[in-house]
Amino acid sequence: MKNFVLVSLDFPQGADLKAKIPNPKRNDELKEKYGIRGFPTVLVMNPEGEVFGKTGYVAGGPDPYIENLERILKTGKGDLKDVKALTEALEGAKGKRRDKAVDAIIAKLSGMDPDSPFISGLADVVAEVYPTAKGKRREACVEALVNVGRVDSDILAAAKDIDSDGAKGLWAKAVQGIVGQVNSEETFEIAWAAVTELFATVKDIPKDPGASLCRTMSSWSFRIKDDEAAAVEWAERGLALLGDSDDLSDERLRKFFEDMLEE
Repeated sequence: MKNFVLVSLDFPQGADLKAKIPNPKRNDELKEKYGIRGFPTVLVMNPEGEVFGKTGYVAGGPDPYIENLERILKTGKGDLKDVKALTEALEGAKGKRRDKAVDAIIAKLSGMDPDSPFISGLADVVAEVYPTAKGKRREACVEALVNVGRVDSDILAAAKDIDSDGAKGLWAKAVQGIVGQVNSEETFEIAWAAVTELFATVKDIPKDPGASLCRTMSSWSFRIKDDEAAAVEWAERGLALLGDSDDLSDERLRKFFEDMLEE
């Protein structure tokens, strides 16, 4: 950890602890500045306070966690530099120069880590271009937005159209994006229908995100639909997708499915 300086900031929730904060306004300023929506949040930034990475739980203990931080250190600084250059190229650009700048942003977004702190601004540009984009550029916009989880009903339909047999994995990933945005009864029903259609239509769904989708549907079936038979069916599907994988990140999923089958 020689490349990092650890800084821990406390944001207490209880009234008694909040009253002991020397400068509560500063807490609010930092929370707003860095877009903190939940705790704990781990940000990786340079000495100037520019965030170039964000992380959370990593399976396997401290070694994989440190490896993940080293990866962020390597890729995040590059992303920070790239995004600055892309943003500067777009500012004031017109005609073919603007098209070139937009295409560069689409290409960058298509390969970015969905947890990157630079997603929002680039995705806004692509989302603005998408409605009038045509042909290959339209497909590129869809793939870029799906890659970073910026999916609505229109993008889901476009992804399904591009990947109607599910071979590219784009449709499954778009469904995962819809599932990740459930925050109401309406969005729940949309997500439920999207996952159900995907599994009813596509023969070979990739383990990632297929197994995670099975976990979600199994949990929803049991806790929301009160349908134990469906919960078991989704758990069995999830285990089948995991197969004999020995990936550490799959072990939590496997345990969930096995526990569901035992209940």
